[in-house]
Amino acid sequence: MPDSPSNPLRDPRQFPTETLRLLTDLGAELAATGADWAGFVTEQRRSQLRTGAFRGAIWPGPGGDAQALAGWQDSGAVGRRGWIYLAPGRQSLSALEQLLHWLERDGGTPFVSWSDMIPGVPAEDRERLFRSRGFTDVLRAEMRLPAAVTIPERPVEPGFALRPLSGSDEAAVARLLQRVYHGELELALFSSTRDELEDARLIVHDVIHGGVGRWLPTASFGVEHAGELVACTLANDHVGGLISEVGVDPSCRRKGLARALLARTSRELRVAGFVEPRLVVTLWNERAVRLYRMVGFEFTVGGTERIWMDLPALGVAASVPRHSPRDEGLYAGNR
Repeated sequence: MPDSPSNPLRDPRQFPTETLRLLTDLGAELAATGADWAGFVTEQRRSQLRTGAFRGAIWPGPGGDAQALAGWQDSGAVGRRGWIYLAPGRQSLSALEQLLHWLERDGGTPFVSWSDMIPGVPAEDRERLFRSRGFTDVLRAEMRLPAAVTIPERPVEPGFALRPLSGSDEAAVARLLQRVYHGELELALFSSTRDELEDARLIVHDVIHGGVGRWLPTASFGVEHAGELVACTLANDHVGGLISEVGVDPSCRRKGLARALLARTSRELRVAGFVEPRLVVTLWNERAVRLYRMVGFEFTVGGTERIWMDLPALGVAASVPRHSPRDEGLYAGNR
């Protein structure tokens, strides 16, 4: 952080006690909204602080008590993906504006996305502020398969073979996801290199090697056709059973592969003790939403994450359909 009177932000590692306090307070406020992932994320950030991997800025107050904390994932050439927490007593639009002003001028790479989960600042104020900075809101919604839903066996068509995945499939899964997400918004959500295949490799590596909780190979499956992997599901133990990836090669869609994979993965998750498998979908992807609903998945109230994204900076030219989280009653951040 620059050491100047005009920008009071400092490295959180200089204030470990206050940083830990704010992380704990943020986790408690997020948990109060019904976000069941709050504990996992809070502990992950604490661990990053202990190991020196935490990237962020703290706003020290005149009496030593911190006024705000920001953290981010630095995605290399693409930019930073950030989150913000304002301490009680500082939770206002003016404080958020001032903090963003300092963060955007700290000399680092530009911010390409912000989490909308900023307790204490009204949703309407957050929306006006981020839109004025050229950001577009994208909603990612959690869906669950209720325990009462029966999962039927769904065989794949002749010529296709469904099989379990293993660690040796990592490269093939990355190549598949590059084809699945080519030119799509989903890849921009996690892009860090501006190279689609390299981004897919990093995503798959993260899923398989602990970045999304423990990978569950017994519940992860692929479909092969003509010797090539053309569809897959990946599953993780991430605050419960999570189907972290569902992908079908565009050339093999409308053949029931996704439904067959979802059925097999969901059954294996239940066998492993995860009674209500979960997944996350971008709400603009109506094709995926229809598929998951047909299988029996239902939206989790309060399980939606709103992300403000600089779409042009991420290379996304297409507009994103508008959704109203208040009308859908899904987004805890507006309560």
